Amino acid sequence: MIGHLAGVGQDNSRWVPWNRPADDAAQTGRVRVYCLPHAGGAASAYLPWARSTDQPDLDWVPVEIPGRGSRLREAPLATMDGLTDALVGALFAGPPAEPFVLLGHSMGAYVAHEVARRLEAAGAPAPLCLVVSGARAPGSPVERSLHTLPDTELIEALVELGGTPEEVLRHQELVHLMVPVIRADLTLLARHHEDATARAATAPRVSCPVLALGGAEDKLAAPQWIAGWQAVTTGRFHQRVFGGDHFFLHEHRAAVAEEIAAYVRTQVAG
Repeated sequence: MIGHLAGVGQDNSRWVPWNRPADDAAQTGRVRVYCLPHAGGAASAYLPWARSTDQPDLDWVPVEIPGRGSRLREAPLATMDGLTDALVGALFAGPPAEPFVLLGHSMGAYVAHEVARRLEAAGAPAPLCLVVSGARAPGSPVERSLHTLPDTELIEALVELGGTPEEVLRHQELVHLMVPVIRADLTLLARHHEDATARAATAPRVSCPVLALGGAEDKLAAPQWIAGWQAVTTGRFHQRVFGGDHFFLHEHRAAVAEEIAAYVRTQVAG
């Protein structure tokens, strides 16, 4: 049976490069929040979260997936099943421990959702709650396919849609390195969306509460598409929209973190 890992071992440290031992979190009563990035994004996007002391009852754990950041030399995983299997095996392979939360932004939201589904299907401890940010609900129509565009058009589309931070796209060398990773992630997402649409009516729902977050000016996942996440759970659901575009999560980090912390406290209190 898959269980929650009490402490991420050395062999798995590449998945959580800024990890603090889970035992430390358990002893202080902190809830660990595994943070999954957007398409092409690295764990470093959540480094300010991990270093912040604004929410002392939460331990933010940035997750590094292959093909970016400290794992740039590794090939990106090509399928959602492959990525989910790898994450579950790396982070949730030990005996059950303290409660945890899954937080995913954009692509990370779908990854977090699939990890939650996989854990529940295996009879493993479910997340205390699932936090999905900047992502249309599974089964929602996709406005535009980006993964097949030539490099130049892909970059232009990302700038137009706000799908990648502008400071990243201004560095040509970094763009050269990241475009293949972004394309691989967008291809993974396109295949996942096709599968999710086909199975929307029969896909099992998770039992954990879901908190769905969106940006009021998000061109990729407008607020009306965020509400659809209610259909993925049999548990509680709450939606909150912040000002800002697709990257409202990091633009308003303190306010978003406070919202997440408040929601987590309601689950801990029962």
